[in-house]
This record gives sequence, structure tokens and C-alpha cells, in this order.
Amino acid sequence: MPFVNRGDARIHYQVTGPASGEPIVLVMGLGMDMSGWDAMLPYLEEYRVLRVDNRGAGQSDAPDVPYSIAGMARDTVAVMAAAGMKSAHVYGASLGSMIAQEIALSHRDRVRTLILGCPSPGVVAVPGSPGILRLMLNRQQYTQQEMFRRAAPYLFHRALEDPGVLEAALRQRTAAPVSPVGYRRQMEAVLRWSSLTRLPFLRVPTLVIHGDRDRLIPAVNGRLIARLIRGARLHIIKGAGHVYSVDAPGEAAKEVVRFLESQVASQREPATSAF
Repeated sequence: MPFVNRGDARIHYQVTGPASGEPIVLVMGLGMDMSGWDAMLPYLEEYRVLRVDNRGAGQSDAPDVPYSIAGMARDTVAVMAAAGMKSAHVYGASLGSMIAQEIALSHRDRVRTLILGCPSPGVVAVPGSPGILRLMLNRQQYTQQEMFRRAAPYLFHRALEDPGVLEAALRQRTAAPVSPVGYRRQMEAVLRWSSLTRLPFLRVPTLVIHGDRDRLIPAVNGRLIARLIRGARLHIIKGAGHVYSVDAPGEAAKEVVRFLESQVASQREPATSAF
């Protein structure tokens, strides 16, 4: 299993796809391991895909020391270097969207395009439902199964009407244990970070995706981010909650691939001379 040693933590990653494929980095959300991207992988078979377990999640170490979004961005850049990716398309969801924003802001030469799923500008975001926030802050009181069932009404919308889809999501999300230390430290990092005043200076092709029924990070946050990043494309998924990859996996994935294909094509076009 590939790891990058970052001194206080080993960061686990996995690379799949053809070596000649366009490189893309996938960064998952709070407490989640890289399996959260499983539904996306079939749409990226032609890409060189790098998935990362953030520090505190999955098979990466969870040291009981302060984490920061900037630090997790540096972890990801170090993993990219280890995987031989000088630059890549970067797709982050939820907490991963914050890490992706930080990579684009602080390591601009590493980012070809930016995809932000259910994103937040950080501590200044428009808050979600108080119910889910209380659950997240008191996660240690519940088993993973209990936490999932209590949180489901705040995270999903369409899936709530389909017990089979919801049970499959439960199995997938409880397959890997969540580190209480890692979860708490990741949450602390979220509460100390903001990108709001820096986003207008970002110059990278960007796609923002958000579900209009998101009760954790309301869609107004995605709309705001799309307005602040010059030229950003916004795609709102109707009837989808925070975890739009479960509520509307096909629509979300196809929009991402459409964006990537258009950007790759434009970047390959030869420049035309004005003379």
C-alpha cells in the first residue's frame, strides 16, 4: 500500500487508471475515506486517478495534534509529487472542497482545473441545520450505524425515499471505522479556516456542484463561491442533498466529466496568433 511520510503522519493514497490518462486528484470529506469516491470511478476510467485518505481518516494516520486545511493541502500536494503528478485536475467534496480550494490558492501551479462539490468558504459559511451540527459535535455518543441513521435526513434527500439506496450507503460508509481523534481534529481545522476574501484572486477554471436540498452546507454557499471565482461554472442538482453522489450519482458524474472534457480540449487547442 502506498503511503507518504509527512513526519507526524503517514498519508495513504491509491492511483488507478492508465499512465497516459489526464491526472485527477479526488479529496473526500469529513471523516470519510477514499471509498466515498467509488461511485465516481466508473466515469473516470480514461483518467489517471489519485485518491487520498486525508490525515485522520481511512488508512492514513490520525495523530492527536492540531490539523489545518493548509496542512492537509500540503499533504495532498506531497502525495501528488509521490505519484508523479506535477499538476492535476483537483476535485474535492465538502471538507475536501476546502482542501481543494487551498491547493488552488496556495499551490496554483499544481492545479489544472478545480471542481468543488457541496463546497464551503469555511467558518464564515451560511450555516446548515442546527440538528446536523449538534450531531457532528456529539458524534462520540453514537455508533457509526446510529450516527448514519440520525444524520441521514440532513445529508440525503432523494435517497430517503429508497430504502435500498440508503442501506447501500450505510454499508459503504460504515465499512471503514471512523477515528474519533481524526474526526475531531478535522472538524477543528474546518472551524479555523476561511477562503472567502481570497477567492476573487483565484484564476483557475472551476466547476461548482451543489444539491439544492443540502441541509449541512446550504447551496447558497456554492452559489457564493461560484460568484467569487471569476468565470466559475455552477451546477445545482435539484432534489439532491449534501451527499449528491448518492442522491444523483449519474447527473453529478456526467457534469464533472463534461466539464473536464471541455477544459482538456480547450487546453490542448493551439494558441492562435493575432498577427
